[in-house]
Amino acid sequence: MAQLGFRTATRRYKYLFWPMMAVYVAIVLTTSFLIDKDTAAPWVNAACAVGVTLPLFIVLYAMRRQTEETDEYTRMKQLKAMRDGGLITAGIAFLVGFLQIFNVVDSVDIFWFGALFFFAYGLSNLTNCFGRVV
Repeated sequence: MAQLGFRTATRRYKYLFWPMMAVYVAIVLTTSFLIDKDTAAPWVNAACAVGVTLPLFIVLYAMRRQTEETDEYTRMKQLKAMRDGGLITAGIAFLVGFLQIFNVVDSVDIFWFGALFFFAYGLSNLTNCFGRVV
């Protein structure tokens, strides 16, 4: 993919990110209020799960595309933040898994690890902007 420059790549990212977040919120709210998960058919629940996940895949694609379209410095900064966010998420996933194995904590929904990745990615990106904390 061609290098477009930071401003153009960021604009293209935002034009995809914000509509997908609006779609994501709309689908989450719609499925939460209109679908009774206990009495709905399994295919309805599966369709809701896929429908909620699709905008998130598009956001991940937008993140990938933005890193390809920017200069080397911005690309490296974003990839380092994604790397660090992934490492933090994997480390916490291992810790939680072992805490479950040794009966220290009860079951943890795997959904929260996706949210944890985005939080860790944002935190890592922030520390990359202001220098290393450690």
